[in-house]
Amino acid sequence: MASTSSQSVQQLYADIIADLVPFYEDAVLLPNQQIIKNSLIVSGSTGSQVRFPLQNQSTTGATISEGGSIEAQANYSMAPTAANISFTKKGVASDVNEEALEDGGFDLVRNATLSQLSQGIATAVDVEGLGVAKAAYTNDDGAGVAAATHRCNFVISPEAMAYAAKREPVVKMWFNPDRDRHEFRATVRNGFVSLRNTFGRKISCNATIGSGDANVEALAKSVANLRGANAPVGLDGMYVGLIDPAYEFAINQQLAQVGGSTISSLSDLGNNALRDATIAMIAGVTLYRSNNLPTNA
Repeated sequence: MASTSSQSVQQLYADIIADLVPFYEDAVLLPNQQIIKNSLIVSGSTGSQVRFPLQNQSTTGATISEGGSIEAQANYSMAPTAANISFTKKGVASDVNEEALEDGGFDLVRNATLSQLSQGIATAVDVEGLGVAKAAYTNDDGAGVAAATHRCNFVISPEAMAYAAKREPVVKMWFNPDRDRHEFRATVRNGFVSLRNTFGRKISCNATIGSGDANVEALAKSVANLRGANAPVGLDGMYVGLIDPAYEFAINQQLAQVGGSTISSLSDLGNNALRDATIAMIAGVTLYRSNNLPTNA
């Protein structure tokens, strides 16, 4: 990293290093412990992947006769190689021209650079994790349309996926004298894996706001299917819903009965949907909104 004589640039670099992780954690969705219970930080260790031990199936006890073998009736092994995470690096670049510092002001440049770096790697992390979910959870409780016009929304158990990080967000900076600019590079190295494909469900829905063809019934169906698969819920007793703005609008539209000639007496849930245009918990699901959900093509 090249040094610079500018005190303001040194302070800019120090501030971005100090604040990158908090800004990243606010922007990224999937490493959230409420969404993915099984998370590991393995910075400083050797190796390019981690393994999550899995029991090969849910253990069901058996009635054993006196003197009979317990092992022969109810023995389920633990498979330590069943789910592996290979780390991938995500990165984003942000260049600050000397003129930007001279004309834009320190605070403006700091906030813009920090936002660009943190959101860039956070988006890349979410895109990868949601791509893993798309490949793993193929049972569709939604519109059932496999096309680029539709996005994959998900209802999952907090134990459906696993996450591991080899490198937490870091940023490096140097000065390019040829272009008279300060060049920042932020990276993170992590990965995801699906632990049990039966612990997640897909809900395809038209990605155009106002054209949603999936609603609350799809959420309820996904919850019922997860309960049928004995998928664990979170500490709040809920499953996790990862939805895009179009599906969120379709849910709100149904609950608040927007578009009808009249609005009849609503439940508290319907009132909240009409007043706040947001739903936090519904049909056994805690909802999280994301613009990074994959298409169902």
